[in-house]
Amino acid sequence: MNQRRSQPYRNVFLRDEALDDLREIAQRSREVAIEVLRLLKLLDAGRLSPVRLNDYVKTGDLTDCGKIVVEVSGHPEHRIVVRDLGRGRFEVSEVIAIEARAEDLAYLLAGLRLGRIEDPVRRSDTSRRVDRIRRAARPAESSEERRD
Repeated sequence: MNQRRSQPYRNVFLRDEALDDLREIAQRSREVAIEVLRLLKLLDAGRLSPVRLNDYVKTGDLTDCGKIVVEVSGHPEHRIVVRDLGRGRFEVSEVIAIEARAEDLAYLLAGLRLGRIEDPVRRSDTSRRVDRIRRAARPAESSEERRD
């Protein structure tokens, strides 16, 4: 019995944290997760070019990274942050973060995960900010769960 399996990405690699991001997104919205996978397939095939990022104080130097806008139903609510591992044209890319657009969460995570926020106080502040953003985005817990 010869079963055909989909080919893995050849030029796109996902960090463990990015896989965790994708799993969390899939739990919230299957439609967004499917669109993320579709966009990564286009990137892998060389048919999608990320928009290059900049060096900002709050995220650190992400000039070797780019963003891919994830639009579902006409709303650009998520971002994929990829790092260029090739010769400057994203022929080979590493997915750093996949997250909501709100409050620059994807970019903050990329800066933390790549160690680009060098100042320890700023890094600590950014980590706390990421935690606050994520907590605020979670569905409200039931009153029973809060009592435990």
